[in-house]
Amino acid sequence: MAEIEYSREGAIARITLNRPERKNALAGEMRVELRHAFDRANEDDEVRVVVLDAMGETFCAGADVDKIQKRDPKGSRNNLQWNGHRLIRAIYTTEKPVIASVQGACVGLGLSMAMAADFIIAAEDARFSCIFARRGLAPDTGAVFFLTRLLGQARARELVYSTRFFSAPEAADFGMVNRVVPATELAKATRAFAQEYAEAPTYAIAMAKKMFQMAQSPSLDSFLELEALTQPGVHQTHDFNEGVTAFREKREAKFTGR
Repeated sequence: MAEIEYSREGAIARITLNRPERKNALAGEMRVELRHAFDRANEDDEVRVVVLDAMGETFCAGADVDKIQKRDPKGSRNNLQWNGHRLIRAIYTTEKPVIASVQGACVGLGLSMAMAADFIIAAEDARFSCIFARRGLAPDTGAVFFLTRLLGQARARELVYSTRFFSAPEAADFGMVNRVVPATELAKATRAFAQEYAEAPTYAIAMAKKMFQMAQSPSLDSFLELEALTQPGVHQTHDFNEGVTAFREKREAKFTGR
């Protein structure tokens, strides 16, 4: 089975994360395949709305920490730009409405992907976290960009610094999630929501989407460049090494501030 599945039913394209045994954590090649899936949907004139969903009990546990390699600053920057930023741009710039259908945990890169979509439909059991600091990392893949615009500076800071999990109803109260539904009804509710946009004026929606993107300052591109300049330095710290080691050893990290 492919780890990224692509299908189309009428005007609705469905892109599915299919690595449930690893909680849909994304390794490098999966990110490339996922980006290609969004490019495919964007280029297909028969597609008028895109659904991003996942198999299993977890939407996405973020990047696959077991696949993280130690790199020098230049290598870290290149990897982030190639494997992370290009994926987020592919989701964000798709000229069709994108709906993230979220169940279970949605953290790190998974959270960024969901927020890069136009809408989030969440199951009642969905939980979200900007979890980067637990691994000794600053946020990347646009997490701060999206959180600040969706939630405001004060709440975004709290969630980034604390890394705490917040529930689907809480996310809806924050204005991040559009609808919360029982887990057993998530697929049906997502399908009904997507059908509305499968029958909408596609080009007009695409132009409105560009207006929303241009109304934001700084742009996503300039913000991602800031990430690419700062995150490689964080990868050289003791706390980053400790965060990754602790995750692999299934224990709490003991950060020293170095």
